[in-house]
Amino acid sequence: MSTKRKDETSEPSETVIPLDNYKQVTVRRFKTMNLVDIREFYVDKVTKEKKPGKKGISLTEEMWKKLMASQHQIQEALDQLNSEPPAKKVKQESISKKTVNDSEED
Repeated sequence: MSTKRKDETSEPSETVIPLDNYKQVTVRRFKTMNLVDIREFYVDKVTKEKKPGKKGISLTEEMWKKLMASQHQIQEALDQLNSEPPAKKVKQESISKKTVNDSEED
């Protein structure tokens, strides 16, 4: 976890928590709102800098609290999914054929 500061005397402007090499959580203030930003990053091919990508979400503090209040329900759902046998994968080709056949019937 790292905290970026504007200068040594100011409060932390944002806290960065890496999830992996390409995803991170940033807690920051935007105008008067506290935000929890969960975002994917990429490495710019030219500058080799890590930059924010389009995929991500910024949660207000209120939305973050709602998500945290639901964490047990989310974990229970994950536990249930992990206890079920994996779903059979349907080949994309058979889905496409079915869609074409269904369209021809109309």
